Amino acid sequence: MKKTLSVLLLCAVLAIGSGVKASENSDSVKIKDKPPVECPKQMKKHKFEKRLNLTDKQKEKAKAIHQKGFEEMKPVMEQIKALKKDIYETKKSTLDEKAKTEKIKKDVEELKVLEKKAHEIRKANSQEFEKILTKKQKKELEKMKAEGRARFEKRHHPRPPFKMFNPEERGITPLLPPPPKPEPKEK
Repeated sequence: MKKTLSVLLLCAVLAIGSGVKASENSDSVKIKDKPPVECPKQMKKHKFEKRLNLTDKQKEKAKAIHQKGFEEMKPVMEQIKALKKDIYETKKSTLDEKAKTEKIKKDVEELKVLEKKAHEIRKANSQEFEKILTKKQKKELEKMKAEGRARFEKRHHPRPPFKMFNPEERGITPLLPPPPKPEPKEK
């Protein structure tokens, strides 16, 4: 009886395994028959250009602006990456807490400066791109930005206000009653 069950179980496993292998082969054939799909970034760029109705000349200028911005941004982003890595390594190091805190504080300040610089580069590139657009295209771009903001706000709810320093607003009653206010003296 045990031998029969073992043989049946082995047959079932082999049958299931061969079925999985056969289905894998059929999927791979279907995938090979389909035409290659564009990269999602390329599709997004194509939709953007199509919606703005950019001319070929504008597309070339936009590509040049994008490339120039990328070249400006590359060293800044490498510095940001290096600083973040340095902060992580400092946190994991065996330095005393005071030295860690000072080093991290210094790195965070540098990080803020670099992130501000990156923001300014992005802003300058955006303004430079908008210069090559017509008035109609600028209106459409503003409409697209508004739609993007609305989508963001729909997905990301605003944070509640920070109520750490006012316990009554947080629903916590203080342990001691507040001291009585002095009454004004009459003259």
